[in-house]
Amino acid sequence: MKFGRFEPWAEYHEDGEYYEFHCLNGYGATVARGQHDELFELDVIKRNRLYPSYWDITFDTPITSDVLENLEVDDVVKALEDISRLADDYDLLRESFVDHDGNVVFVD
Repeated sequence: MKFGRFEPWAEYHEDGEYYEFHCLNGYGATVARGQHDELFELDVIKRNRLYPSYWDITFDTPITSDVLENLEVDDVVKALEDISRLADDYDLLRESFVDHDGNVVFVD
């Protein structure tokens, strides 16, 4: 299912609906609803800086500090728009160097 201009990166339809969205800024969302539910819930996710193929739930954004619940489709689209506009700090977090002992040090 597409939400506005947002096409899911992954989707599953067992005992309900589950969609995962990834944005270029290193943030994204999971959107889900149960088989008999009318409304959606949304978690903000963020690309893991050590393992970039993994995305973790984050509660440290201006969007929300918890799960957003009881969302209509329009509410999901607005949240996805807001998430897609979050500051792109992923590239900064990915910067690293090797110290004189051979250890990889990530620049925060």
